[in-house]
Amino acid sequence: MRMKRNKTKNDAPIRQQAERLGAWICAARKQRGLTQAQLAGQVGITIPTLRKLESGDGSVSLHTFLSTLAVLQIEDAVLCTGQPYIHSPLPEITSGNKHALAKRLQLQGIHPRDAENAAWLLSLSPCQRIQLLIDQEKEQRLCGIARP
Repeated sequence: MRMKRNKTKNDAPIRQQAERLGAWICAARKQRGLTQAQLAGQVGITIPTLRKLESGDGSVSLHTFLSTLAVLQIEDAVLCTGQPYIHSPLPEITSGNKHALAKRLQLQGIHPRDAENAAWLLSLSPCQRIQLLIDQEKEQRLCGIARP
């Protein structure tokens, strides 16, 4: 059963970002001379789903969004440009600081393996984190344990 989320005043900026990203995808599709049907076929989604994505509808999955960026070959431009409205909510640490962070987390009561994993994740770049999520979802789909 899906829980319904209450709308907040913070939804407006998120909706604007989604619309901006949708417009970016639409422009990239048109620039490449692709119809919605062609792009939808390449991504493996329906035309209505692509329309939702291009209009900034928040119900489109992250996997669909990232797959579309990859097919259009604009994932680096969208995810790694340092645009003010596209940023990583997680702090970044250098690989040399991984062990110090893991120790601090352990002192706060985090299990040692979880602390090491958290430190490793924070040492990745935002692009590497996104790719890790994509790979993880693919793996879950292959195993049949992915969420719909």
